[in-house]
Amino acid sequence: MLCLATNRDPKQYVSRIEIEVPERPFSIETLTRLKQERPNEHIFFVMGADSWMDIRTWREWENVLLVTDHIVVTRPGFEIGFDHVTAQARERIVDLRGDATAKADPAQSGIFITSAVNANISATAIRASIREGESSWRRDVADEVANYIEKYQIYT
Repeated sequence: MLCLATNRDPKQYVSRIEIEVPERPFSIETLTRLKQERPNEHIFFVMGADSWMDIRTWREWENVLLVTDHIVVTRPGFEIGFDHVTAQARERIVDLRGDATAKADPAQSGIFITSAVNANISATAIRASIREGESSWRRDVADEVANYIEKYQIYT
């Protein structure tokens, strides 16, 4: 579904690395492998604010925050904090919220906090809407993704 959602943007690439392995890897394993296979590429791990707040539940979460750069996308009305991560991780945080013209330096590494998307969309809420038989979820996903979800009856 990520491939369907991003296929019109040649600057975005969705890795299939987790699909191509027989067992379900943890994020730290996937990120480590990506860094080994693509040592000259700038890799960003994108996560929502809810995942950021739950990061301490992830396997080797401290290393997850250090092995690659991250983009944490905030959501309106969802408060995020920074006290739950290590001092080493906090040193890497670059808060870009509140400045519509702010851009990260491509040479800089870090954990970039952004409100640029500014959409109050939750994957959990979309899945719940689908299960409840609502149609409002369609406005929150790309048409190609909505068609795929309906065709294969995903989340029902």
